Amino acid sequence: MINEKFYAGFWVRLFAGLLDLAFLVPLGALIAYFLSGSSYETISAGENWYSYSFSASGNLRFVDLIGYVLSVAYITYFLAGNKQATIGKRIMGIYVGNLDGSKLSKSHAAARAFASMITSATLGLGFIIVIFTKEKISLHDFLCNTRVFFGKK
Repeated sequence: MINEKFYAGFWVRLFAGLLDLAFLVPLGALIAYFLSGSSYETISAGENWYSYSFSASGNLRFVDLIGYVLSVAYITYFLAGNKQATIGKRIMGIYVGNLDGSKLSKSHAAARAFASMITSATLGLGFIIVIFTKEKISLHDFLCNTRVFFGKK
């Protein structure tokens, strides 16, 4: 019997990503708050219902850097681990592996994390191609020769 692997499609990957964001955003905001020493943004209503003012204190580039470092560290740690999945992917029952499903090295997982930022920069097109490819690959899967499979490790 051949151990056939099934590729995870767009929707399950989207929900896994949203679950990861639900974990990462509050954690990143908390870290940024304590490292910057103050709240870094406020939004207040303007004169009309359709106007608002935005003010920032602290260093927004530093806060952005924290977000990028946290994301890459999170993805690298979990994808190079024994489960081969972030928290969101574990919940959704999917994992990331090499073309044969084997575990990624730490450097390969880090490269995929950086490549996912390139995919994000395509305004979603790099994610949407999952719908149209036989092996359900996104741009960062293509760039790093990885696949996302159903099943838990």
